[in-house]
Amino acid sequence: MANLSAIQVILFDLGDTLLYFDGDWNDVKIRSSKALWNSLKALGYQLEPDRFIYSFSTRMREYYQERENTLVEYTSARVLSEVLQLTGYAAPPIEIVQAALNSMYAISQQHWKREEDALSTLEWLRQHGFRIGLISNASDRNDVHTLLQKSDLNQYLETIIISSEFGLRKPHPAIFLKAMNYFSAEPDQCLMVGDKLSMDVVGAKQLGMQSAWISRRSSASHAEKYAHISPDIMLKTLEELTQILPDSKNK
Repeated sequence: MANLSAIQVILFDLGDTLLYFDGDWNDVKIRSSKALWNSLKALGYQLEPDRFIYSFSTRMREYYQERENTLVEYTSARVLSEVLQLTGYAAPPIEIVQAALNSMYAISQQHWKREEDALSTLEWLRQHGFRIGLISNASDRNDVHTLLQKSDLNQYLETIIISSEFGLRKPHPAIFLKAMNYFSAEPDQCLMVGDKLSMDVVGAKQLGMQSAWISRRSSASHAEKYAHISPDIMLKTLEELTQILPDSKNK
């Protein structure tokens, strides 16, 4: 059962919590890969397009599986660098790798939309004395910060913890501990809000944090698979937080 009166810090997930994806993901992946190849070509890399796109996509799928199994998160820049070296190029400068990745992520960034109640909820939380942070599983720092800036969410976040910078991803308890230590808070003073029972809720509960599962973007299969995981709070919208949380200014 949630101890609402203890909560002083609200930690949010990003994708399918504060933002949602609006588009055909398969089409976006194809266009993103082509944008990556075009960027590398403009930077002087001579790569056969179909072979390169296949190699990069295959290595990214392997990387996704690795990180799910180990919870170790490294960057998509490392993956791209590995693929380029396998094609016979020397290790590329990070500036070139990041420039190419920026072109790739620019395609998907067009399809991430801010949830309608995100800004109003964050503003209410700030006005009522809550401290706010973000914990995001993501392989590219620039992509996350661009999304936050485009959606005007960054102004509310005291700390932004990205798994590829930290080196571990949710639900590893260490990434939640980093957030808790930033705020000098006790576990029960922190509420983690996210759409993944298997990542956001499990990770928070391992550390003794309180957890809120927002289900509006979660699939029925996810809910069924992880039905044994019980969040402290169940939400359909972010706005519900403003209705259940007491004012934090008087704590």
